[in-house]
Amino acid sequence: MEDIIVSFMNVALITGVRRIGKEVAKALIDKGYSLSVVYRSSREAVEELTEYAKGKGVKVKGFRADLCAYGDYEKLVKGTYEEFGRIDAFVHLASPYERKELTETTREDLYYHFIPIAEAFFFISVECYKVMLKNEGNVKGRIVAFGDWATNISPYKGFSAYFIAKGALHTAVKVLAKEFAPHVLVNCVAPGPVMKAENYSEEEWKKILARTPLRREVSVKDVVSTTLLLLETESITGEIICVDGGRHIAGSGV
Repeated sequence: MEDIIVSFMNVALITGVRRIGKEVAKALIDKGYSLSVVYRSSREAVEELTEYAKGKGVKVKGFRADLCAYGDYEKLVKGTYEEFGRIDAFVHLASPYERKELTETTREDLYYHFIPIAEAFFFISVECYKVMLKNEGNVKGRIVAFGDWATNISPYKGFSAYFIAKGALHTAVKVLAKEFAPHVLVNCVAPGPVMKAENYSEEEWKKILARTPLRREVSVKDVVSTTLLLLETESITGEIICVDGGRHIAGSGV
C-alpha cells in the first residue's frame, strides 16, 4: 500500500492536463505540490507527470472521472481528500473547443461545452471549498479557472457554444469569489493566442496574431507564471486576468 502524502504538503486538484495544463501541472510539481490529476480515459498524461515528479518529494495520483457526470464531482473531491488529507488548490483547465456554425449548433453542442467547462467548475469548486475550510491559516485555499480573453470582449464567430460556456465560467468565478470569501480565493486566467489549436489553419493563426498588439503568440511561461501568482496571492480574488499580448484592447474579433 502506498504511503499517503503527509498533510502539511500542498495539494492541487487539476483538470485538463494536456497542452497548457501539462505545463501548469509541471510547474506545480516544481513548486512542491502533490497533484490529483483528473483524466477521462487515457492515463498517458498522468503517467508522464508521475515520471516528472520522481525524486521531487511529491506525489501524483490520477483520478478517472467524467466531467459531464454530475455524480463524479463529489467522488473526485472526496477521493482526493482521502488520498492526500487536504486540498489547497483547484485548477480547472478542462475545456472542449469545437468550431460549428451558429445555425448548425445543437442543444447537444451547447451541453458538450457547458457541462465540463462551467457546471463542473462550479460544483467541484463548491466541494473543494468545503474541504479547504479545514486547512490552517486565513487563506485556506485558492481556485483558478481558465477562461478566454475574447469571452466578455469580442467572441469569435463559429464558436458560440464554447463562448456561452466560458461566459458562464467567468460569471461563476466572480460569484464564487464573493461566496467563498474571506478564506478561499477564486480567480481566472484568460489566455489569448497561445499554442495553436488543431482547428485553426496556419493562415488563420497568422491573422489572429496580426490582430494582437504584440504581434506574437502568448508565452506559455507567462500563462504559467500568472497561474502560480494566483495560487500564491493573499489579496486577489474575483479577477479575470487576460494574458493575451494585449489582444483585448485591439478591437473586434474574428
